[in-house]
Amino acid sequence: MLLHWFKSLFKDELWVFVYPQCIVLLRITRPVRFGLKQQILYKQVIELPQAVTDNVNESQAWGALMQHLKQVLADKKWQNTIPIAIVSNQFARYTVIPWNAELAVEAERKAYMQHCFSLAYGEAAKTWDLRMSEPSYGHPAIASGIHHGLLQALHDVFNAENMTLSAVYPQLMLAINQTVSEVKKQKKPLSFWLVAIQSERLCLTLLIEGGWRLVKNVAIETDISAQVSALIQREMVSGNMTNELPVLVYWPEYQRNQLLTLVNNKAIKVLPHQFDMQSQQVLSAQSLALT
Repeated sequence: MLLHWFKSLFKDELWVFVYPQCIVLLRITRPVRFGLKQQILYKQVIELPQAVTDNVNESQAWGALMQHLKQVLADKKWQNTIPIAIVSNQFARYTVIPWNAELAVEAERKAYMQHCFSLAYGEAAKTWDLRMSEPSYGHPAIASGIHHGLLQALHDVFNAENMTLSAVYPQLMLAINQTVSEVKKQKKPLSFWLVAIQSERLCLTLLIEGGWRLVKNVAIETDISAQVSALIQREMVSGNMTNELPVLVYWPEYQRNQLLTLVNNKAIKVLPHQFDMQSQQVLSAQSLALT
């Protein structure tokens, strides 16, 4: 068992970011000479044809998207790695799961989670693979849903190259994990708004005393500051909240050293995850090239 752990520590990871307009691959290594600190060994961007990004048939779009990924994975520089997929917020759905002390077994928890998603999204939720963060006792948790078809397509393309996909994360969870980790390091209270702006989506979440209270996943508008201010004010009114919590901003694409200008809240910039920042720089460059 120790030998297996020792081998996995030195095995490179392959981070694959899946967006509607492109796929970004990062081979991550841990050189001993740098104290096993993660380093990017290779990076490649697969820009997807317009025909793929415009395809309204999800199953066909995912098939075409995975076909492009399959061609790249044949390259030896991506072999002998531990693959991890990060799926764009365009492909994910989120909701908050209230605490329920009466759920004793895993099957009951899954049924309860399915019920919560059905209330939020209707019949479409039945086609999604649902996962929930581990809640603190007595607190609500945040959960995500990714279409079964997309997950199956991802597993199939890696299996075809004799690679086992070790994990699939919705992009928002990377932002949440990074933000909560930074807040804990600074020994700050786990009560804040989190604004995650990634790949043309705006995710607004609210954490109060370690429990998730809400999550919104919407397309960004032209005036993002006004959009965020309006969303927060709307939620404060509907939730009858009066205290002004800090607003943490996770925005890897932002190129200028500025923050959102909000009406009633102070915005605090969160340092993005280094690999998320690498993938988002690609999307930012694409946006600049189109203007």
